[in-house]
Amino acid sequence: MNEELGIILETTSKILNKHVDHKLRQNIDNDNSDLINLWGEIEQLGLPKIAVKDKFNGSGLPLSTTLPIIKLSNNIGAPIPLSETILSNYILSESDINPPSGIITYAIDAKNLKIIGNEISGKLISVPYLNLTDKIVFITEIEKIKKVILIENSREDKELKKNFLSEPRYNIKLNKCKILDMKPINLRINFKHLGAIVRSAQMIGSMEKILDLCIDYCSQRKQFGRALSKFQAIQHQISEMAVELSASSAALSTITNSDDFYKNKKDIAILKIRAGAAAGKVIAISHQVHGAIGFTQEYELAYFTRNLNSWRNDFGNESYWEDLLGKDFLENNNQNLWEYLT
Repeated sequence: MNEELGIILETTSKILNKHVDHKLRQNIDNDNSDLINLWGEIEQLGLPKIAVKDKFNGSGLPLSTTLPIIKLSNNIGAPIPLSETILSNYILSESDINPPSGIITYAIDAKNLKIIGNEISGKLISVPYLNLTDKIVFITEIEKIKKVILIENSREDKELKKNFLSEPRYNIKLNKCKILDMKPINLRINFKHLGAIVRSAQMIGSMEKILDLCIDYCSQRKQFGRALSKFQAIQHQISEMAVELSASSAALSTITNSDDFYKNKKDIAILKIRAGAAAGKVIAISHQVHGAIGFTQEYELAYFTRNLNSWRNDFGNESYWEDLLGKDFLENNNQNLWEYLT
């Protein structure tokens, strides 16, 4: 498996590095032929269905093996919904729904949903990359049963959501929208837990890139006749970012090395808390190191930090997971706090 994953990562890296640059990130639209060509090669490689069952023409790999791929995609800064498509297809496949081809996304939240016959009305909240696809997956409870719903949004009203993200997000109003498929969700799947894991992997990949950008900038930029990297204060800031990244990566490795990673609520909570806390520090320090240039649209740092600012709040921020972790400690174990956390 490790050898197979290594080949997949190497091929993915070649494709992404061939297509992705900062110009591409500034034009995330389905009229951008360069973006469409990038997705075409990603689809030919089979990445969107890498965790889909064999019977649905997928690769059948465990979802945990996709985390290094998701991290790599966000390290390179590919402006495509690869993680959304991989996770959506996995949820559909595990719930015995044949995933459609092409880009697919999910709604992070939904409100006031009403289903009559084969039609649904209501509002979907914070749907990533809705400008690139017309297929949406979301999960809702119907008669005390959680169900996966797949719809096509081409005729619905969508509103670009204002947020800190570099990637596009939309809210969408559904009015008697036709349901393409709907089935009970696989009972072992917790969408919030899976989303938290994926977002954490995305954050760690982006933080790796930010650290590289800071090191490169400080090595090249000179002040008072010396490179910034020679100043002790700058060295301390770079080191602090590296420590935060290492701690987050260690938390992710605990998840990646587990066959039933989606079941371990404690490890998921620690991962999301650690990645979110690290993101806050990395955002602040990286912009301090870069000065005013870091905020400009032409320089790529802001693309990565803006995404971090919102991903840390998706599927529960640090406070949400800290509360969950604290309740679990108080209610369900006889260990002391240090033993519980380690």
